[in-house]
Amino acid sequence: MRVSGFRAGALFALAASFSMLSSLPVSAQSVDDIVTKHIQARGGADKLKAIQTLKITRTVATPFSSVAMVIYRKRPNLIRWEQTPKGQPAAIPRAINATGAWDMAQGKVVMRPETLVVEGREIDGDFDGLLVDWKEKGHTVTSEGRQKLGTGEAYKLKVVTRGGTSRDVYLDATTFLEAQVVGKVRLPAMDPKTKEHRFNETVLVFSDWRDVDGVKFPFSVDEERTGGGITQSFAVYTEKIEANVPLEDTLFAAPAVGGGG
Repeated sequence: MRVSGFRAGALFALAASFSMLSSLPVSAQSVDDIVTKHIQARGGADKLKAIQTLKITRTVATPFSSVAMVIYRKRPNLIRWEQTPKGQPAAIPRAINATGAWDMAQGKVVMRPETLVVEGREIDGDFDGLLVDWKEKGHTVTSEGRQKLGTGEAYKLKVVTRGGTSRDVYLDATTFLEAQVVGKVRLPAMDPKTKEHRFNETVLVFSDWRDVDGVKFPFSVDEERTGGGITQSFAVYTEKIEANVPLEDTLFAAPAVGGGG
């Protein structure tokens, strides 16, 4: 009976160990494992790093209108947007460069405060995405498990950037490509009560991944922004992505005051 009891206890302990392992599937796959698979799914680190510049041509559709947009990107974190609302002849530029971030308002250059510069450089200006080289960038990434997302499942990773911006990144559990990113976007407008920047809650849903020079990019992005009780929906359609086009740093510099870029 002692032997039987010992064996029963051993079997119980073994079963409990297997139960613990099966209930923690993500612990068997560390953050590093998941991120490595994500990078491989994108095309691999070498192919990612081989791309030095990007020119992205898109249309952003809303329920009421559409905007033509061209985005220029250059390593390490330079980015320029040129958007042309429907019916307008000239594009409206804005950019983030090595020294700051600027926008255009009524034909004049508006420099953005440092808090917006830091967030914009870490989020919008990140050439490869938040998860690539996250340790070298000074970010923190933690796993929050494997969760249901839509009709499938995704690994949820919480990213806190070096500057303190937080994003929840959901990687498709099958493809390891980004399925969704959720977070708060700091706005230029200030809250008169708190004297702090206002925020929008944003949800980005990625699909239609295609190869460009051996690297996968999402050609379709659906976005919802919620702020002040209002939700705005945007559908982003990518017509073309061109890699390694010649781009001078001066493209990202602010134009002369009163200029249009």
